[in-house]
Amino acid sequence: MTIIPREPDPESTLSPPSKRYTYLDQQLDRCALCGNQCGANRITGEETVCGAALEAEVAWIGVHKGEEPPISGQRGCGNIFFQHCCLACVYCQNWQISNSDSVPSTRHSAESLAWEMLRLQEAGVHSVGLVTPTSHLPTIAKALVRAKSLGLRVPVVYNSSGYDSVEALRAMEGLVDVYLPDMKYASDSMARVYSGIDDYVATSRKAVLEMARQVGNGLQLDSSGIVTRGLLVRHLVLPGGLSDTVEVLEWLGRNLGTDVAVSLMSQYKPAYQACTGLYPELSEKLSAEEYDFYLAVAQGIGLKNIFVQELESSETYNPDFQSDTPFDRPGDSG
Repeated sequence: MTIIPREPDPESTLSPPSKRYTYLDQQLDRCALCGNQCGANRITGEETVCGAALEAEVAWIGVHKGEEPPISGQRGCGNIFFQHCCLACVYCQNWQISNSDSVPSTRHSAESLAWEMLRLQEAGVHSVGLVTPTSHLPTIAKALVRAKSLGLRVPVVYNSSGYDSVEALRAMEGLVDVYLPDMKYASDSMARVYSGIDDYVATSRKAVLEMARQVGNGLQLDSSGIVTRGLLVRHLVLPGGLSDTVEVLEWLGRNLGTDVAVSLMSQYKPAYQACTGLYPELSEKLSAEEYDFYLAVAQGIGLKNIFVQELESSETYNPDFQSDTPFDRPGDSG
């Protein structure tokens, strides 16, 4: 592969790198990148709540065709799956890399991560996706600046749990084209029980509002229907009303308007600790009646841009990161 460096776009919205780097580097000796605000000194090896180390830890890099249609398109999104997560969801489908050391990771400097982004672009993807990036932003920001200076032109998708600090998101302004956050609950008590975190509601709402401030609350698409900029909020519907779906949808409609793009996900399947019997209320998949009810709620609120999943997605969107091809499963529609 030959990559010819290009001059940075003179119309770039990037803030001065020095200011960005100063803030993010400060997080390495007192981490406050996410809502946990754990204050760990990563330089000295002090353990963070999420378990992240000093350099970016990557579990898998490859072309993924399972994101929403405007992101995946025909050629897929070049996803970089980072190890560790700010949340500790008992039902996590990516638990092998988020809450477990069962899959080895590769540590990347900013330079090596930048070249991985360029390799993905060279493979023809529509975008480069950063999956669970929050804990690794000090490295990621420098990698993006470097990659853009060398010719990265496809949109950058920031795919997070939504438990990001506003300050961390502001440090990424101009580097991210598309925000793809989760909004899991409207109740702190649910977040505490099922994701092991505090102050989730206020933190996630502030984060989503900051994302909307940066890129708008809708999706900008090119002539092929591929997203170039914008915000798409994901909500995973849990069985039995445990994900506060009505309240989440109502908040989005009130605060971001009815044009906000929402992915109403039906792919829940018991995984990780939800399979152990400790959480019997999470032991079943979502029913068609439940999902149809929440879809009707979204439509009743007036939300105009709703991405819908088939219930069969619960069998096709559960990756195995112990495989070299984690998304290649029998019957996987990609």
